[in-house]
Amino acid sequence: MRMVGKMLSVLGGQGPILLVAALCLCVLSHPLGDLGYRLLPISAFLLTLGSFVTAGLAPSETKTHNWLLAVVLAWVGIGLPLAAAGLLLFVPLDPSLRAGVLLSLVAPPVGSAAAIAAMLGLQPRLTLVVSISLTLLAPVSIPGFAKLLGLGVTFNMGELALRLVAIIGMAALVAFLARRFRKGFATVLPDQRAATGIAVIGLTIVGLATSHGILGQWYSNPVRFVGMLGAAIAINFGLCLLATLVFSRVGLKLAGIIGLVSGNRNVTLAWAAASFGLPPIAEGYVAACVIPVLALSLIIKLGAGLYARAGRLLLGFTRRDNPAL
Repeated sequence: MRMVGKMLSVLGGQGPILLVAALCLCVLSHPLGDLGYRLLPISAFLLTLGSFVTAGLAPSETKTHNWLLAVVLAWVGIGLPLAAAGLLLFVPLDPSLRAGVLLSLVAPPVGSAAAIAAMLGLQPRLTLVVSISLTLLAPVSIPGFAKLLGLGVTFNMGELALRLVAIIGMAALVAFLARRFRKGFATVLPDQRAATGIAVIGLTIVGLATSHGILGQWYSNPVRFVGMLGAAIAINFGLCLLATLVFSRVGLKLAGIIGLVSGNRNVTLAWAAASFGLPPIAEGYVAACVIPVLALSLIIKLGAGLYARAGRLLLGFTRRDNPAL
């Protein structure tokens, strides 16, 4: 069991680069994509469990006021989808592609949001509260938005609601037991990185499963898929940046959390809610949305590293020119 704990710690510590590597591998290996597709239900549990345990093992965090939490939930769950729907009224899009874009935005934040927050040095507990709250509302919010916005997509939310409650409830119970009997689980969960490693496994499965949509869209119309991928990346990163700037006054770390849950949505949940019956173009866009979710943490890590290196070089040049500093 100690070896399992070490492996999970490695996965959690190297999560950003491993997720991108898994994404590349899934495109190159169709059998792995088939395996990921069959394991997709398991990934939902691993993502949620990893986030719960990561938050449970996290150090103490700055307390968030209830009014701010309410504002964040309204911003992520209501404000952004309605604003996007308003903007898309002025953009000539294929109806199926419009449905895919809006469906990706009415989805709750990714189930692994807390684990991704931990990878980025943010506060996983607050991220978990926002993610789980909006996920539990999804059986009502997703079909409600779909009807309001005229997406033309039908949903089987009754079965999905039961599945969500079961997954979240079981993950919360296992996480509680792991925290309650910390000494007994110490070999499997030696640190927070090991907990994050559980979510990394779930994200890897999602990446493998996504190859179905990616390869299908690529073979049918590569130019169109590249366009959809560019839009998915721009929307994901754009919303992350927008939310971070809008809420920058509450502190960079807290604003970064709001940015994370604003741009990174659980599109696989929305896809499953539609019983995998989306039009091909909408399905292709939903598949494309997974790519920036998996790549985000590595991009931010690399960007932060380059920024820090540039700062050190600039400081070195300044000291060389001004020895008194």
